[in-house]
Amino acid sequence: MVNDFSIDEFLGGRLKIKQPLRGYRAGVDPVLLAASVNAYEGEDILDLGCGVGVASLCLSQRVSGLNIYGIEIQSDYAALAILLICLNF
Repeated sequence: MVNDFSIDEFLGGRLKIKQPLRGYRAGVDPVLLAASVNAYEGEDILDLGCGVGVASLCLSQRVSGLNIYGIEIQSDYAALAILLICLNF
């Protein structure tokens, strides 16, 4: 899985997401999920099965000041989520 990644843009290019070419790949679903969350600044958000973090990152683009926590069982995806959070903030 060393070089089997793509860089995909979300939210009109405001987010650049590195994700595996094989297995689950984020598309429009996490974007719609983030758009449907009724969240306010200062609230805690838990993203279970966060994958590479697309839903959380999209939500944080819409609502600032959230405390977002993600849980992911697949270590490769969790590592990418941590990397993406560091690069996007």
